[in-house]
Amino acid sequence: MHIGAVEAGGTKFRAAIFDPDLNMLSEARVDTAAPDETLHAVTSFFTKSKFDIAALGIASFGPLILDPESPSYGTFAPTPKPGWSGIPILQRLQQALRVPTAIQTDVEAAALAEQQSGAGVGARSVAYVTVGTGVGIGLAIDGQIFRGRDHLELGHMPVQRHSNDDFAGVCPFHGDCLEGLASGPALNKRWGERPSALDGRDDVWSIEADYLAQLACVLTWAFSPDRILISGGVGAREHFAPRVQQATIERLAGYSVSHATNANLVATAALGNDAGLIGAGLLGASLL
Repeated sequence: MHIGAVEAGGTKFRAAIFDPDLNMLSEARVDTAAPDETLHAVTSFFTKSKFDIAALGIASFGPLILDPESPSYGTFAPTPKPGWSGIPILQRLQQALRVPTAIQTDVEAAALAEQQSGAGVGARSVAYVTVGTGVGIGLAIDGQIFRGRDHLELGHMPVQRHSNDDFAGVCPFHGDCLEGLASGPALNKRWGERPSALDGRDDVWSIEADYLAQLACVLTWAFSPDRILISGGVGAREHFAPRVQQATIERLAGYSVSHATNANLVATAALGNDAGLIGAGLLGASLL
């Protein structure tokens, strides 16, 4: 039996078909355009494939309504992505493909993938942090996602401003929350350069590391994960995780039973851009 997987991103959708051992058999990439156009292209990939799928896992950008008791389960909540608020992505894909379908956020899927086959192998609890267009967090504990009524939204937590930062922030909801100050668009607007052009700038990355260290401290005090793995277009940059690690130890200030001096708490995720898609495959496989 083959497994379908969809990673729904703000700039592109990836669709793939895996065999039962989660080896990828085929893949397609679709630019994220209007919902009808995008979802039609995704479903066409599956319906025209020579491989029939028995289940589908979706890993999607958010925010999503993931309360199974909600009549809007599997629907996009208000999102800055034009045209996607209120779109029932789970229902649309399930009805089109007529197979068992499940959905979780892209960072939840990535957390599970990293725990099973990435930098979190052997860790009982893994926090996955992606820093790119936004800041997203997923938490995997014993192979299961931690979630309350909604998925984690710690990317919008308030942060203490760095002493050298007076940037107003870019979050359309909160201005200077973590995402508003530390996302890729925030770096671009604050410094007038894309993150890729800012390598080697200690003034840039010391501020960025401090904001991510505040998130790492919150994760540590709230959930005490074994590993905090950082990824994304900003987060996966070389030498960034060690900066966050050092800043986290400084911010913990000795107050943590297990992590006050843990030099291995923060690391770079291992699966790169494939983590969400692999996680979607794992989710699909769980339905068989």
